[in-house]
Amino acid sequence: MHERTSLFHRIVIPVDGSRFSYHAVEMACELALVHGSRLFIVHVIDSAVEEQVCRLSGRPMEELHADMERSAGAFLRDMERMVLESGAVVTTVLKEGVPHEVILSEADRWQADLVVMGKLGRRGITGILMGSVAQRVIEFSHIPVLLAIGGEGRHGDWRL
Repeated sequence: MHERTSLFHRIVIPVDGSRFSYHAVEMACELALVHGSRLFIVHVIDSAVEEQVCRLSGRPMEELHADMERSAGAFLRDMERMVLESGAVVTTVLKEGVPHEVILSEADRWQADLVVMGKLGRRGITGILMGSVAQRVIEFSHIPVLLAIGGEGRHGDWRL
């Protein structure tokens, strides 16, 4: 009889509230159930985007930040509920900063074996010039990155 070994013990899932994030969490749940993995969902409030929105909207930073935290918290709670309903184990965290840097830092801190993420959005004008958050995570990650890019299937398309 062969002893089953787990390929992925800890999976980090960066989310941004998009449908791609939903697909990534859904795929990570299935991986977690197959491999007995713990899931770690992280949402990053992009400080550069927050500053741009504040400047362009004229809203006070404190008010804007509180709205962004509420929105992110609600999405994290929804994702946590989805994971728990699947039977997987999950931890969620809300952070602030440069998304790809925070994601990679959290993956290191949590000693993750895999990042499963959606095609996260671009970061304003800088994002158009420098590429998406997902591209940055893929570029600088020292662990595999599974990318959910959406599509027609149950989980959409994916790439490793």
